[in-house]
Amino acid sequence: MPALLVDLETKEQGRIWLLPPYNYSLRRVGNELSVAVGTVHKWRQELKDEGLLPDDEVTKNEVYTADQIFSFVIDTASMSEHQLAAYCRENGLYVEQVKKWKIISVQAHMTKPESKHKQDSLRRADRKKIQILEKELARKEKALAETAALLVLREKYNALWEPSEED
Repeated sequence: MPALLVDLETKEQGRIWLLPPYNYSLRRVGNELSVAVGTVHKWRQELKDEGLLPDDEVTKNEVYTADQIFSFVIDTASMSEHQLAAYCRENGLYVEQVKKWKIISVQAHMTKPESKHKQDSLRRADRKKIQILEKELARKEKALAETAALLVLREKYNALWEPSEED
């Protein structure tokens, strides 16, 4: 039995929910999107392969909710190293952990390149347009050559029938 294809929007939403600050579980993403857990696991593996999700995902940030992590990142965004260290001590965090969350948050908000599917369709449309333009150019070149040949023939015809000054 062939596997059912999942549309791109559903896949992208699932991938977003797997990334911080959401960090939804595989089962939750599967249930919310009505997709098999195995498919969601495959998406998570793709994220790991792309470097968007660390391999050691089982870290201490599972204790914190996405809202708490986001709050930590916002609170520490403008702090110096000393202030950040003091803040982390007060809240039971590690400086590296907060820095990692900040990097992940920034990456999550970066503009993503167009999907491969969209790039392929644009490339096909460009090729088709180029072919149409090439055909039109060839047709116009033939018409121009035909017009030039007719002009040359008319000049020769006029030269034959005009009375020459030698006669």
